[in-house]
Amino acid sequence: MGKIMNMNPTRPLFITAVLLSISLFASAQQYKHQIGVRLGSTEQAIASGFTYRYFINEKSAVEGIASLGGESFALGALYQRFAPISGVENLQWFYGAGAYVGFRGFDNFGLMGTAGLDYQFTELPINLSLDWKPELNLIEGVAFRASAVAVSVRFAFGKTK
Repeated sequence: MGKIMNMNPTRPLFITAVLLSISLFASAQQYKHQIGVRLGSTEQAIASGFTYRYFINEKSAVEGIASLGGESFALGALYQRFAPISGVENLQWFYGAGAYVGFRGFDNFGLMGTAGLDYQFTELPINLSLDWKPELNLIEGVAFRASAVAVSVRFAFGKTK
């Protein structure tokens, strides 16, 4: 009991400050780059394939998607805006728009939107997202496809903080 009474009163405050700083640093980790796979519905021009996302800043990113499906191949680019969901650490919602072009058996060009949820793990450089990406095909027949839902799993790298 004597040792407890003789403890420096600033030590618990210092320990608390260090632990708080570590937890804030861990939750504030941001990554510039994310690369991975996208598993989506098959009726879309941009469905399953590979995804790369580059963060311009904390709230904006551009995403490129290379979609591979049977005999078709398509490339898409999206501009996305992110906003945190209060009460859930590392979870954000996002929205955006872009365009795509398809080749080999699915020759087309169109516009697409996106909205979804994005989660970045704190302890692992893994990012998960669930998105809805409707498409408006403009060449090779005008068509609107609203059923595009996908899950993306990405490796995150290039810490900014």
